This record gives sequence, C-alpha cells and structure tokens, in this order.
Amino acid sequence: MPTFRSLPQVLSAVAGERGARPALDIIAEAALDLTFSRHAMIAVLDEEKGHLEVLHGAGEEYETKARNRKLNVDQMEGQGIIAYVAATGKPVRTGNVETEPLYRKLFSSTISEIAMPVWDPYGRIRAVLNIESDRIDAFGEREKNICEALSSLISIVLEREDLYEREEALVEVGQALDNSLTEESLIDRVIHVAEDVLRFQACSLFLHEPISDTFVLRGSSGSLKRQIGELAYERGEGFTGWVCDTGQSILLDEPQSDPRWRGKYLEIPGDEIASFLAVPIVFRNRSIGAIRVLRRKSDNPYLDNRFTESDIRILSAIAEQVASGLENLRNMERIVRSERMIAWGELSAKSSHMIGNRVFALKGDINELHHLLAEREPSIKDIRALQQSLSTNVTRIEEILQDFRDFLTATQVTRDKTDLNGLIKETADEVFPRMSKVTLHLNLDPNLPDVLVDGKKLRRAISELIENSFNYIDEGDMSISTRAVGRDAHFSTRASHIPKFAEIEIQDSGPGVDHQAKSTIFQPFFSQRVKGMGLGLSIVKGIVDAHGGEVFESGEPGLGAKFVILLPLEDRP
Repeated sequence: MPTFRSLPQVLSAVAGERGARPALDIIAEAALDLTFSRHAMIAVLDEEKGHLEVLHGAGEEYETKARNRKLNVDQMEGQGIIAYVAATGKPVRTGNVETEPLYRKLFSSTISEIAMPVWDPYGRIRAVLNIESDRIDAFGEREKNICEALSSLISIVLEREDLYEREEALVEVGQALDNSLTEESLIDRVIHVAEDVLRFQACSLFLHEPISDTFVLRGSSGSLKRQIGELAYERGEGFTGWVCDTGQSILLDEPQSDPRWRGKYLEIPGDEIASFLAVPIVFRNRSIGAIRVLRRKSDNPYLDNRFTESDIRILSAIAEQVASGLENLRNMERIVRSERMIAWGELSAKSSHMIGNRVFALKGDINELHHLLAEREPSIKDIRALQQSLSTNVTRIEEILQDFRDFLTATQVTRDKTDLNGLIKETADEVFPRMSKVTLHLNLDPNLPDVLVDGKKLRRAISELIENSFNYIDEGDMSISTRAVGRDAHFSTRASHIPKFAEIEIQDSGPGVDHQAKSTIFQPFFSQRVKGMGLGLSIVKGIVDAHGGEVFESGEPGLGAKFVILLPLEDRP
C-alpha cells in the first residue's frame, strides 16, 4: 500500500475502491501516515450484537493485538476511550493516557491518543477512528483536523456500502420475482432479503383476503410463523390494519404511546419494541397488504437501533416489487385456469355423450333384467351375463368421472419439498406390471436436489406416462431418467426465466409419436385409443404447468416415445 502524504491523495485512492473493506483499510493506513502515529484503527459498530469490532487498522502491533478485537460501548471509567466516544459521540484527545481515567490499555507503547466519532446521516454513531502514538503530546490541532476529515470519509464509505447492499437487495428481490413459482416462495425470499438489509428482529407480511375483507398473515420470520394463514387484521385495526387500509407507511418509536396501538399479534412483547415500521403493498393505487418489521430495544442504553427514513424507502421499494410479483403470479394462475376452462364446454359435451351412452346401456340391461325376473325360472347364466355388463358399464362411468375430476383439479397443487428419485421409484413399483415382458431401467441422478412439488399430483402424471407407454408396447424396454439441467436444455419459452430444472425423461421402445401429432397429443380429448376420454396427457400437462414447468415429447418416430418433464429448481435461501 502506498504512503499517503495528503488528503487529496487519500480521496483519490478511496474513490477508486468499490468495496468498503479495502477503502477503510486505505483510510486506516492514511491516518497512520498523515498523523505520524504508531497505530491507527477503525472500530465499526455492530448494532445487532451491541459492540464495536476493530476491523481495519495499521501499525506495528495491530495484527497481533487489535485486529477483530471486540470493544464495549460504555462511558464508565476503565472501559476505554473508544468505548466512551461510541457511547457519547464526544471526541477525545489526550497527550498522556496515564492521566486519563477513561483509558484502557491495548498497546503497551501508547502515550498519546485521539478517538473521533463517525456519524451516519441520521446523527447516529457508526464507528470510531482511533490513532495512538508512543510520544507524549504527539497530537495537536493539525492531527485533530485530519481525523475529523477522515471520519467524514469513513462515514461516506459506510453509507456507500449500505447503498450497495440495498441495491443488491432490490436485485435479489427482482430475481425472486422471476424465479418464484408460488406466492409462498416469493414471500419467503422477500422476507429473507429484507432481513439481510434491514437487520430487524421480526418481519411479517399480510395480504388482503377478499372473501373476509381482512388482511391475513401470509409470511413471517418470527414467532408468528406457525400461525401463517390463521391471523388476520380488520381494516384499520391497529397499526398494521391502518397501513393495510390507508396505503400509508408508518414509522414509530415507542409505538405503545400512539392511540392506534393495539398490540394484537406481535412477534416481540410490546414493551420491548424499539422501533415499528410498516409499509403498504400497493398495486394499481389499491392497497393489497403490508410488510411490517420490528426492532427490539437494545440491552445497551447507548445504542440507537431505531429505523430511519432510509429504511422506509428501501422497504417501500421492496413492497412495490412484491406487489408486481404477486400480480404476475396471479395473472399466470388466471391464464392457466382460463386455458383449462376453454376446454370446459367440449369436456362437458363429450363426457355427457359418453356417460349418456353408458346410461343407455345400463337402462337396456336393467330392462332385460326386469324381463328375466318376470320369468318363472330365469337363467342364471343370463343373469350373470347381465351382472357383468352392469358392472362393466358402472366401471366405465367411474373412469370417466375420475378423468373428469383429475382434469379439473390438475392445476390445484400444494407443494412440499420432495425427493424426486424416491417418488419415481415408488410410482414405478406401484404401476409397473410384475409379470411384464417390458424391462424397466431406472437411471436416477443421486445428486439431484429435492424439488418443491405436489407429490400426489406428480405421481399421477408419471403414472399416466408409464401407463401410456404400455398401451403401445407389449415387450421391449422402458427407461426413466432424472438429472439437473440448465436453461439451455429447455425446448420451449414458457419458463425461460427459470435458470435450472429437474428433468424427468420417460422413454420406451415402442412406435413413437408422429411429428404432426407432437403438438396435439397434450390437447384435451386427443387420443388414438378407443378407451377413455383422451384426457390423460392433458392432465399431465395441467399438473406440470401448475408447477411452472414444461412437458413435451422429443422422441424420433419409429424409435420409441420420449416424454420429458422439466420442473423448476428454485434458488431458495
């Protein structure tokens, strides 16, 4: 590191560093050079832990005796000059530490010392700059003025670092908007990001529930986490309900003194809250909820850990992105539902026709049974034949109704973290015929991470694809493979914002799928078989779509079918 001879030289060097750590190292070295000190240190305040930590410095014994040293924030005698400056905000200059009752020995060589507070834009202590010399009365007005200038520079560097962190937080929230597949996963990511940047003790997110016209807890980092979906505020009820209802932010210290205070659902006891901040989640000029954060009172009376106007701005920016992300997710859900509802009319007509045919057959059987029972000695053989016909027709109606139900509920999924390989093994064991002439090969990637899926619905989709293959092969081979793949392996554009997928590939040695059929096989009622309504592959697509994934057929006609399912692997904290 170069030797610093002037403040402009220091400013130039600091301006060239983007990161706070190297910039503060430069300032510590500059303090040593410009004041001809033996040691120079910067002790940074850790608000959450309530102490100072010596993170930057220079001098002969700095590395061995001071680096990473933790110091109290206190103004009592013997706690140290740095501790006093952090507690009171008053600078200290002494020409002989032996006569200073505040002094606490760190270096045996120290005789003269200056400790200068570093303030943030809101008038709170962020750090302390300290220089020490082995000469008596080593520091005069010149050295004091240099320390004041360097303290201001330290404040700028720390504030710049805060801005960088907040910019990165907003970028991370933006990525969460792109990658999250559910409102729950989006809310979890947002709370995690907000916690990193705002350093709070509790955060909760409430969203409007139209049916009850209340604001329901949808996410929390604190003790309310187990009551997500259960707790709710009425419009205007307490601070949270007021923010949700009015669409206005609120920042309060000592919140119990405000007449709107209710203290209804709190992660921290009311008398322990140092600062209360809540901002609305607003979309198209309508409040749809709020994000609420709390800070606990510090055990150290000298620490001021209240929220600031800057915290309001960053939390409001996060809330704006949350509103946009929630609307995008809800629009996607509406699109998926509308796509499924387009087939409703055709589904109703076809199911009505097929059930009608079966009911007509049932009526014929019942009429025939009536005639047989009218005879004196009805034929047991004829009755058994009728019984078999009745049973077959009832079974066919049940199958139609089950397909009907599966089609309608395919997009209604409840996700949990799932071992995909284990699910595939269990499904294959259940579905694959024991005495089949088809040989099953499982090629499952042991390093595949867990996926966030509805296990029951995904099991239904995989079962359908396995059973679909058996409709076209009596003997031969079938393989099921899994692996993690990147976006380049994605054949479509629907989920192009997802960076990584879990791939399931089901391949058989049957006749394959003609090129002209590849684009239609997943449409409702498409079937090359006599049995069923032709909803099987449509149900598969609905299930996969609901997970934000893709399903397609990529085999070569004549060489077997190859169905591929891509399920997003979310970047979760």
